[in-house]
Amino acid sequence: MGKFGYQVIDADGHGGERADWQDRVPERFKPTLAAFREKCRAHYGRLKIPGGGTARKGDKFDVRPGMNDPKLRLEDMDLEGIDVTVTFPGGAGEEWAMLDADFAEALSRAANDSKAAFGREADGRVFAVAKLPMIDPPRAAAELRRAVDELGLKGMVSTQHVREKNLDHPDFDVVWAEAERLDVPVCVHGGGQAPDQYPVCVDRFDTRLEVHAITHPVGNMIALDAFCVGGVLARFPKLRVAFMESGCGWLPFWLWRLDEHWEKMPEQAPHIDRKPSEYFHSNCFISCDPDEPMIPEVVKLCGDDRIVYASDYYHWDCAFPDTVKLIAERGDLSDGTKRKILGDNAKKLFRL
Repeated sequence: MGKFGYQVIDADGHGGERADWQDRVPERFKPTLAAFREKCRAHYGRLKIPGGGTARKGDKFDVRPGMNDPKLRLEDMDLEGIDVTVTFPGGAGEEWAMLDADFAEALSRAANDSKAAFGREADGRVFAVAKLPMIDPPRAAAELRRAVDELGLKGMVSTQHVREKNLDHPDFDVVWAEAERLDVPVCVHGGGQAPDQYPVCVDRFDTRLEVHAITHPVGNMIALDAFCVGGVLARFPKLRVAFMESGCGWLPFWLWRLDEHWEKMPEQAPHIDRKPSEYFHSNCFISCDPDEPMIPEVVKLCGDDRIVYASDYYHWDCAFPDTVKLIAERGDLSDGTKRKILGDNAKKLFRL
């Protein structure tokens, strides 16, 4: 039980692997790894970080030692009042890295192996979701199976779309089928601005303020459409899906708009047989930002059974070390709603 009187499960923290995890790739991939690192440096270096300067993936402005050291991570979790955290890998387009399926698979395996090793050193309090080589869906399904069955990971992460394909593309059904069979969630988490991604909206902007503000909510709106209108959840009715890192304030508007359009043009959504919002409320979850003013309105309009707490540890815009405190001390949420958001809903999502 956390220090604020709630059992707290952080449904979206970052880090949870050793800093040198990429070096786990087999020797034959080391030249490709060097090229990948240089591509990432050039790609992310174009965006100014808060306060000036340029951002490079892994720079210190969004790194804290607890991201890569299990002992220090537990200390930071205790400081915040977090009992358990589920960690997410970084998002530099590893799913299609260098447009080389062999390398993307090796990079994903290295990330997943490092996350599993980190968790084994964290007293049963740190779990993780798997990175997958989505450029090759059959390989992605196989790596998900290995990550869950052999490594004990608790789900998978997916970008909001995979290059030119939306997530309802039939190529990905083999991945969703495996996630459903394994009874683990698909967590949609950014990736819209990664190298070699097909950009949606963000190609029109060149500041971190605009790119970061747009990519997560717009990307999750696209992904939610794919799962709830594009028929993924109709084909895989036991699949659990979570939309992370975008706040939750946009959700009521988007569900209402999709429902309205479906009611007027149901023939244009032949793969579904009910309102898009009904698929969401049956199968989906969404993370919230602790200081998000829209949470009470989302609870009012969509209920409190589908919202999970996320620390966003330790990104440049997170509220560390006060993320639990911000929710626990809110006067606009009931005690029962706080318990669901801080822990109960994440238990259901990740089967913890």
